[in-house]
Amino acid sequence: MIRVVVVGIEGEINLGFIVRLCKNFNVDELALVKPQVDVWSDKVKEFAANGFDYLYSGRVKIYEDLDEALKGVGFSACTSAVVSTEGGDVLRKAIELEKFIQIAKNYSNIAIVFGRESTGLTRDEIAKCDVLVHIASNPEYPTLNLSHAVAIVLYELYKKLKSESLIDRIDKPTEDMLRIAEKYIDELAKIVASDERQYEAFSRSFKHMIRKADISKTEIGFLITFIRRLINNIIRCRQGQQNAS
Repeated sequence: MIRVVVVGIEGEINLGFIVRLCKNFNVDELALVKPQVDVWSDKVKEFAANGFDYLYSGRVKIYEDLDEALKGVGFSACTSAVVSTEGGDVLRKAIELEKFIQIAKNYSNIAIVFGRESTGLTRDEIAKCDVLVHIASNPEYPTLNLSHAVAIVLYELYKKLKSESLIDRIDKPTEDMLRIAEKYIDELAKIVASDERQYEAFSRSFKHMIRKADISKTEIGFLITFIRRLINNIIRCRQGQQNAS
């Protein structure tokens, strides 16, 4: 399932174009988080053209917050023209669209999140996604019109994800296994981090690493076991030190 999530859309024309694109590329769901326009207005229908019936297909849904819109999604990506080039801002460390699609092929339910025309997505909203995606464009002017960005992403998703082979699914980890690995990463980060900022950096960095990696079910199983045993050993060592003192 492909879910397109648009947060706080501000323009009826852009929304009309996006509805049309969702019809063009057979998107399973268009999730609108707190839209700032009348979703079913005449202007939206006008610019949706012959895709206006998508509005009444049951696939356009309204949500109060991004958390709700991402429920049931195995892998999610936020989009942004603002990325970190120095590497210090983990939250703004982005991957290219092609890499996102390569990873997305391992999941049955994915979401790609777009922000407001005026301000894009907030840092808190970006933090709710598994990865940040950047669409390659002129570095001197990387900001794309919202509906144009949606068009590029949906074209690439449609082109790449409709030709899946059986080999692509062999020995791939389940979404539950990846969530378990992330839970242990969180636990380990809390143990070794010196403060909250370092904990967030450790946790987010290693979660991004396993999401970006073409990892197998066997490998993720070993990683879970390794981290769990490491946590247990650290706890035992600390308990031994406390008893000795």
